[in-house]
Amino acid sequence: MDRKEFQMQIQNLLEAETIDVAAVTTLIRAQLADDAKAALQAFTMLIETLAEKKSLAGAVDCVAFYDANNAQLTGFDLNQMRDLVRRCAATDADKLLVDSIGLNTALASAIVRRLSVLLALKPGAYVNSQSWGFGQVQQIDAFAGKVIIDFNGKKGHPMSLTVAGQNLTVADEDHLMVQYMKDPEKIRNMAPGDLVRLAIQSYGEMSVVRLADRLAETKLVTPENWKKFWDSARRSLKADKANPVEIPTKRTDPIRLLEAEEDFGDKWLARFAKQRDIKAIYDGVLAFIEAHQNEIPDSAEDTIKKRLRFALKGADRTDFPRYAQIAILMRNYDLSTEAEQQAQAATIVECDEEDNLLLTMKGLPARDVKALASFLVAVMPESKAILLDHLTAYNSTALSAVLEAMKGDPEATAAVRSLLACQAAPVPTVVVWALRNTDDGWKLPPLNDLVTQAIHIVEQRLSGESLKMRNTLQGFFDNKKWLEDICSKLTAFERQMMFERIQASTAWEAASQRSILVRMVKEDSKLAQFRRQVKAQVEQEHLTSMRSLTALKLAYDYLVNTEIPKNTQDIATARSFGDLRENSEYQYAKDQQRMLISRQSEMARRLQMLTASDFANVSCDTVKPGTRVTVKTAAGEMTYSILGELDSDETLNIISSRTRLAMALIDNAVNATVTIPTEKGTTEATITAIEPLDAAVQAWLADVPTSHEPNA
Repeated sequence: MDRKEFQMQIQNLLEAETIDVAAVTTLIRAQLADDAKAALQAFTMLIETLAEKKSLAGAVDCVAFYDANNAQLTGFDLNQMRDLVRRCAATDADKLLVDSIGLNTALASAIVRRLSVLLALKPGAYVNSQSWGFGQVQQIDAFAGKVIIDFNGKKGHPMSLTVAGQNLTVADEDHLMVQYMKDPEKIRNMAPGDLVRLAIQSYGEMSVVRLADRLAETKLVTPENWKKFWDSARRSLKADKANPVEIPTKRTDPIRLLEAEEDFGDKWLARFAKQRDIKAIYDGVLAFIEAHQNEIPDSAEDTIKKRLRFALKGADRTDFPRYAQIAILMRNYDLSTEAEQQAQAATIVECDEEDNLLLTMKGLPARDVKALASFLVAVMPESKAILLDHLTAYNSTALSAVLEAMKGDPEATAAVRSLLACQAAPVPTVVVWALRNTDDGWKLPPLNDLVTQAIHIVEQRLSGESLKMRNTLQGFFDNKKWLEDICSKLTAFERQMMFERIQASTAWEAASQRSILVRMVKEDSKLAQFRRQVKAQVEQEHLTSMRSLTALKLAYDYLVNTEIPKNTQDIATARSFGDLRENSEYQYAKDQQRMLISRQSEMARRLQMLTASDFANVSCDTVKPGTRVTVKTAAGEMTYSILGELDSDETLNIISSRTRLAMALIDNAVNATVTIPTEKGTTEATITAIEPLDAAVQAWLADVPTSHEPNA
């Protein structure tokens, strides 16, 4: 379009009583390629006209256009867009909305998203919240800056405009839940396939797992009926060729509604050339390549390369896993130069404020971790040392994938052997990997050394990934086939050492420990002569008072029924705030979740293992839990009351049977000389008296709590 005609059309649109911002910006977008100067002048005119007319809704549309085209709108910046929004807030109500969105720091996309929601919040409007579910707006309290919403589970819920702008989406008349609230019987009687299609249209693409949760939340499909419902829905969706649906093989991938059977031809390529979503670009290229028998036709190479470069730039330092996937994909199909690949590898292994490599590894599936390791070693040989330096920091999945990619490499073999040579402080992930790969040509340390390290790890109190590995190792020993295989590969002496080590350990549950020992005796009958009465020993070592056991049970109930549900709510609320990559509230809540789950696992294990005792009528011939013992050292005499594993009280000198001091004293008689720990090391002590518990300690034992005090 020539400049004169373009300016005339823009002028006519801007002189209308109500400005059609979409029509104006469509003209500007088309003109940018032919006459950028005229297009930029028109955009300036649009901004000034909107400010003059005080059109806040128009300003939002204008900011959305800027957000999508800022690279071409040279001379304009985000601060000008923020200023436009301020100038268009004419009424007190508008100013209240603008003040609530954090305009001074919000990105263009956030301004558009938040103000679009707030402008649509009218009494009667239907909204959806990730935290509260579906609801209907009842009232806007401008004075208090709140919106009152009737949610399904909570009527009259007040929500600040700030939270509403970040947390809510406004549903149109075609939304599943709007239709359900207007005519519940119609929705309940809908065919499974139609209901799934309506849910995807309403909520957007989602996985089968999320779909099941959505329909369960609305009580349209119960968890018990889900399998039957989904089987029926899937059959009908696949049979409907007129309205195709992409149903993924993985339950965690999204279900997609397709306009037509995708042929990945010229029309698809034309649409794809305008795609700006990073994930959609990556997934689109994978689908395109699959449709073309794992090749990229020459006619499509330029478009594919441009979109991947766009996505790579967008993912740089914002989404490390996706950045790595795109870099690998481009190398695999010769869409990047060697210099570009080396720069990409350097970005992935760079360690600035955070460790980029670990961030990348944590977000990739195992197959992509292996591909990443191969990519880094091939493109940037010096990165091999960096990969190996991180072995102790990887989770189990990443460790296995990296070592699989480096199998047979002498440096990788040496690094693994070095880590496994550390008998005193074995690395749980490395030991688990080693026991899974004993016959895989890695030249690992002797099997007996690995088994010894595994037992040592099982005996530790761990958390996070290390706790998962500890439980995995315990599962190895409980596995009949694995145990038989290990025993067959050890020498008779090594089997005896393993047998006695497990028998002496307090880490296993009594039933599990007995089962392991019985299986080992079946494999080697000579081990029976080393068998002791494990049951009595284990029960004694896992005693604690009713007071302490009750306190642990109350703390466990509080954790499960109060702390974990609150954390789940915190995660949902934080997720609603937006971009998870820069969402500190979300990251903190997820860190708390990992800590709480670790605590729950450890507390459950201890509750299952412990037995309550009142420590009455305990023999005083030797020191044992339930006795009061006096010891004499060069510094003088001290008296201690030894109780169960969880028991301690400094004022009454009550010590746990699991303390180093108690274990040094237990099973010794009066006049025995023992070595006991001190603050500066150890010292010699003589046991001068062993007596029953006194009245003060018995009163302490009788004081059983009835409720949990979170701050205690």
